[in-house]
Amino acid sequence: MKKLLTLITLTALLFSCSQDESSDAEIVDFIVTETSSTDLIVKDIIIDSELNKIYVFFDNDLSQMNASITLTADIKLSSGAKASSVVSSELSFANADEVKTIEVTAENGSTKNWYIYLIHHQLQNSGFGQWFDNQGMNGKDYKEIGSSAGKSVWSTANMATSIYDVHCTKPLADGTNTLVEITTGKTSQVPVTAGTIFLGTFDLAGAIAHPTEPEQATIFGVPFIFRPTGVKFKYKYQAGDTLIQATLNNPTNIFGGFTVEDIDGEDKCSMYAILESRNGDQVSEIAYTKIESGTTDDVMIETTMTFDYSSTA
Repeated sequence: MKKLLTLITLTALLFSCSQDESSDAEIVDFIVTETSSTDLIVKDIIIDSELNKIYVFFDNDLSQMNASITLTADIKLSSGAKASSVVSSELSFANADEVKTIEVTAENGSTKNWYIYLIHHQLQNSGFGQWFDNQGMNGKDYKEIGSSAGKSVWSTANMATSIYDVHCTKPLADGTNTLVEITTGKTSQVPVTAGTIFLGTFDLAGAIAHPTEPEQATIFGVPFIFRPTGVKFKYKYQAGDTLIQATLNNPTNIFGGFTVEDIDGEDKCSMYAILESRNGDQVSEIAYTKIESGTTDDVMIETTMTFDYSSTA
């Protein structure tokens, strides 16, 4: 009986230890200890634990660097977790737009991917040259902006309309450059499919749960510590002939059909940028700029939207 009791006690102890294994696979601290060039100035580091992203800010224009960028970092993980690379990690980036992935394994064996970004005075992939094949809800591949899923600072609503094999934001080759073609129009399944591109993350679950509230499908913004004067780009626009309004027959079901009617007004495109200060749930606007246009142009127009700062934060 004594041997049996000992075995039962040992089994219970092992089971208890297994149950107590942590599922945390977090990067709790990331410190850059060395860079490949003494000219590189690390300005700040922000860890986004919600989206598993780490932003390393440089007070340099990295787009002008011809060589690769290498960082040595001390990475602190949650208790019991292990990384795919050693704790003193050397991360080599081919260019400023490359995003590195670190896989962290928790004590209980679950894993989480963390993404490392180099942020400088220019936004990543601001030339829109990086696109990858993403699988839509209908099982077919379509082009999505970025180098791969989960890594892009830019997003579109293409996934939401992929169930209909409709993709309103696409890459458009123009010689050696890549443009973004954004279309809003009608389809047989959905009366109005809106094209968009924005900084942030598209939330498919939010889009399905709140079909009449587009803002519920978007997590706007990326961390940015600098104080830009404006946004410069080229564009051309072709206005639609009419304006229509589509109303869901069932406000809680995007697949329940629509009622469509013509409405008065002029078709316009809208482009805007906002700088915000965020501290938890406290959000305050620092600067804003926006342009609207209803003019059809056949050639690309270069424009600069200048930020109007309302705060010195």
